[in-house]
Amino acid sequence: MELLYYISVAFSVGLFLFLNVSLFIHRNLLTLISIFIIILMLPLLIANRRYISRSAFFFGAAYILCVLFSSIKAASSYSYSFIEYFYAIRQYIWVLLFFTLIYLFGNNEKKMKRVIDNTINILLVSLVIRFISWLSFSLLKFQLFPKILMEFGKLWYRNETSIRIDGTPLISIALFLSFYFFLKYGERKYFYKLLFMMIFVVFVNQTRMLIFPQLLSMFLMYLYYKKPYMHFYLFCIIAGIVCFLLTGGLDLIKGYINLFNNGSTDLGLGFRYWELKYYLSLLRDNHWIYGLGILTSLNANSFSILFGPGMVQMYLDDLGFVELFVQFGILSFFLYGYLIYKLVTLIRRTKNKKYICECSLFIGLLTNILVTAASLNIFGSQRIYSLVLIFALIFFYDYQLTKER
Repeated sequence: MELLYYISVAFSVGLFLFLNVSLFIHRNLLTLISIFIIILMLPLLIANRRYISRSAFFFGAAYILCVLFSSIKAASSYSYSFIEYFYAIRQYIWVLLFFTLIYLFGNNEKKMKRVIDNTINILLVSLVIRFISWLSFSLLKFQLFPKILMEFGKLWYRNETSIRIDGTPLISIALFLSFYFFLKYGERKYFYKLLFMMIFVVFVNQTRMLIFPQLLSMFLMYLYYKKPYMHFYLFCIIAGIVCFLLTGGLDLIKGYINLFNNGSTDLGLGFRYWELKYYLSLLRDNHWIYGLGILTSLNANSFSILFGPGMVQMYLDDLGFVELFVQFGILSFFLYGYLIYKLVTLIRRTKNKKYICECSLFIGLLTNILVTAASLNIFGSQRIYSLVLIFALIFFYDYQLTKER
């Protein structure tokens, strides 16, 4: 089971792109192996249900119902074939692997650390290959491993000699976990891993909405670790405001005001406001209640909604939480809300000296999720696999704390 999990991690971080295996095939294989793992896990979950947090089963059941409702609604509305339905739901299947991680942790912190260490090491192998590919293109103008350079087509090319490369879905959670392990165990290897990943985020990934939230979140982690009795909420507010301003918050406010004033966007404020106006217009006539259903680009009817009707292609995944809201309606508030609720609850339950490092980790995760929600949807295809680790950690510590009562 553990080997199968590591194989799923390898597919999630695009490890085999350097072998000219496309991202499309990576995701299909990841979905198939996820289904296989989940089927194998069912009897193990039943046999070990006493040793798993009840909240894990509650969320798992509720999550499956949310995905089924939204996917069946879409399949009915847009006439999905079986293959199109598979492509629509595949990323949401991956999340259920958090049950596998909980089982692998075995309610043992040493096992948890070993599994997460191995997960981060697989990610690092992928990042090293990506870094070499980026370096060869940026300095030597040579396309080494073109499937990495063209992972998302030409969208990430800045010009003929400059390109950004994605850090995979796991880079954010890996940063926080490496910092957490460094604070808790003081081992230098975690500092070097952290340093390399930060270099990758700044110079290779070059995504502003990743850099500032991660730095601020880790700053809060360190601050709480050093000053655990200082008021956490005050720092969250300050961090949120600063990060909001650094990532274009003022322009965002202007865009919203302009949307509701004249009904037309100022193109100078950015392409995203035009996208926002279009996608929100689709939710009129009570469509906001149930959403439009889970969309896929492989279906012609769904494609026209997903990327807009005009000649200029729009991208729903530019809009963070709005991407989830457009597809799931009010169910999106449960999906995001339950994640936030559990993190807040764990922060309150771990506010003691014994769990100071764990509390700082949850503070970092919560801050990052809240601050990035405006532009990065954690349930989006490029980030959703990170929820496997996040939910596994949440329910692992939820059970540990409940057991100590």
